[in-house]
Amino acid sequence: MTRRGTWILLIGVGVLALAAGLILEGYSLRVLTLGLIAALALLGLNLIFGYCGLIHLGQAGFVGIGAYTSAILTTKAGWPMVVSIPTAVAVTALAAGLISVPLLRLKGHYLALATVGVNVVLELVAKNWVELTNGYNGIAGIPRLAEAVSDSTPERTFLFIATVTLLLGIGLSARLRDSHLGRAMIAVRDDETAAMVAGVNVVRVRVTAFVLGAVFAAVSGVLFAHYTGFISPTDFGVPISILYLVMIIVGGEASIGGVVAGAVIMTFLPELLRDAAERLVAIGLSDGGLIVRLLDEGYLAVYGLITLLVLVFMPKGLAGLIHRLSTKAEAT
Repeated sequence: MTRRGTWILLIGVGVLALAAGLILEGYSLRVLTLGLIAALALLGLNLIFGYCGLIHLGQAGFVGIGAYTSAILTTKAGWPMVVSIPTAVAVTALAAGLISVPLLRLKGHYLALATVGVNVVLELVAKNWVELTNGYNGIAGIPRLAEAVSDSTPERTFLFIATVTLLLGIGLSARLRDSHLGRAMIAVRDDETAAMVAGVNVVRVRVTAFVLGAVFAAVSGVLFAHYTGFISPTDFGVPISILYLVMIIVGGEASIGGVVAGAVIMTFLPELLRDAAERLVAIGLSDGGLIVRLLDEGYLAVYGLITLLVLVFMPKGLAGLIHRLSTKAEAT
């Protein structure tokens, strides 16, 4: 992505998010905010998977570390959010650093399975360490960031906070992509042996990418916790990590714009499917049969079908399709 392209993306995301915030109301506004929060976690996963080429299926676990750390510090220890949020990010980065040292000795599907195991362990800790995490009951009464920032409409206030944070994340991702570290990540992804011969410290690059990805995840987690006011272990399970990977594949790996688009589109998709099911019933084309149940309840199956179609027909996702169409348009 060129510097001009980065500025276009920043302006485009900012304008579209704020315009949507003025147009959307109620539940749709909430879904948009959740999509922007998810996009932050995807920017981190994009560093690990898109740039460094590491198959990571445990990103939701690190989102959970950030969310739980800030939630526990504010509800049980009485810390203010201005202290708990950076502490949560630091704790998540430290945990990622400690985990990555033995983890990144693995490669390919072994690494993928290991990251799933990490996510499962973190989820089990959240479910069973009842004294600290309240177990399956989750943590309620988490201070809401929007209420601490402004007395105006909380939903629109937090949408502004999420938008500004996402724009900062996009800018940082673009800078990392164009830095020496970003080029080293891409070199490791494309040819690890050639990168080592060129003098790249492969282990250090991988660990750095993993930790930076966890930092983005932690920011997403603390925003989620202080937006919803309630978190539970199921919010950060393996299915969420798989969903993050699906979002990146649909949007386009190694594409910042594609990652953001994939997050927002796939967050809205269940609501669009439910709306389609209601419309089918309303116009009499279905009486609540298999198609309606698939659209309303089986959205994960639709996710799987979309992912399969993207892998077959658009291996580089929506970003690759747009690039290909723009290239053809310029050629003609």
